[in-house]
Amino acid sequence: MHPRQIVASYFLIQATGTAAWWMLLNAYPPSVKWFQPIDWPSESLLSFWLADFVLIIAGSIIAATGVLRRSCWAGDVVWAVAVVTLYPTLVCLATSMQTGEAWIASAMMVSMAGLSLAMATIHGTVDQSAATIRVTAMNRPAAVLWTLGQTMIFWSVFLWVLPMGIVELERYCGIDGFGHAFQSPASIGLFAMASCLGLWSGITMATHGNGTPLPTATARRLVIAGPYQFVRNPMAVAGILQSLAVGWYLGSYAVMVYSLAGAVFWHVVVRPVEELDLAGRFGDDYRRYCKTVSLWFPRPCLRREG
Repeated sequence: MHPRQIVASYFLIQATGTAAWWMLLNAYPPSVKWFQPIDWPSESLLSFWLADFVLIIAGSIIAATGVLRRSCWAGDVVWAVAVVTLYPTLVCLATSMQTGEAWIASAMMVSMAGLSLAMATIHGTVDQSAATIRVTAMNRPAAVLWTLGQTMIFWSVFLWVLPMGIVELERYCGIDGFGHAFQSPASIGLFAMASCLGLWSGITMATHGNGTPLPTATARRLVIAGPYQFVRNPMAVAGILQSLAVGWYLGSYAVMVYSLAGAVFWHVVVRPVEELDLAGRFGDDYRRYCKTVSLWFPRPCLRREG
C-alpha cells in the first residue's frame, strides 16, 4: 500500500471512529461516565460535540480527500488536524493526572494524537518512491537529543497512559487483578533493567548510526555495536520487557496480554518492513549480520563485530 493510501485510510478511520463514539454516547448515556471523572456532570463531556464534529470528523474527511486527490493544500490540512488533536489530548491527560480517573479517555486521545502526528509526518516525507522508511542526515548530538525525546514520549504513552487506561477498563468490566509477595520490587527491578537496555540501544543507534528509532528518521549506517552485538532488535526486547514489568507491577492480566500482543504485532508487521529496508540498503553486510546475531536471544560462543 502506498503511503498516501495509508494516510488517507487512517484519517477516514479516525473520522468514522470518532462519529461512532459520539453515537455510543448518545445511544447509551451511561457510557459517558466511562470517559470522565465519576463526579463530573455529563454535560462536561457532551459539550465537546461541536468541536469534534467540525475539527476532527470533518477535518479528517477533508484531509483524507485531499491526500487521495494529491491536492496542494492536503499537507496543511493533515497537519492542522494532527495539531487540533493535541489540545483535547492534553486536557484529558491533565484531568487524569489531577483526578486519577478518566484514563480510558486519555488513552484514546493519546492514541489518536500520536497516530495523527505519525500520519502527518509520513505524508510530509512521501514521494514517488513510496518509501515509508526515511534515512536522516542528523549529526550525532542532534540524533542523541531526538532519540532521548522520542524515548520519553514513547515510554509515557505505551508504559503509562495506555496501561492505566487498560486497568481502568478492567475495573469497569469487574475483572480482578493479581498480587503476590515481592511483586512491586521484582517488577520494578525488571523495569529498571529493561529501561537501561532500551536507553543503551537508543543511544548506540544515535551515536553509531546518526539516526533515531523512528522510521521517518532512521540511522544511515548499519549499527552492530553495543547491544546490537547480541540481538538484532534490543529496543524491541527492552520495550516488551518494560511493558510486561508494568503489567506485573499493576497486577493486570490485560496489560500483560497487551504487552504480548505488542510483541506479536512488532514481529509480524513491523519487523518484516524494517528488515526489508535494511537488506535493501546494506545488502551483504546486513545478511552476514543476520547469520551471526539472532533476533530475540543472544547466541553464545559466536564472534561478533563491534
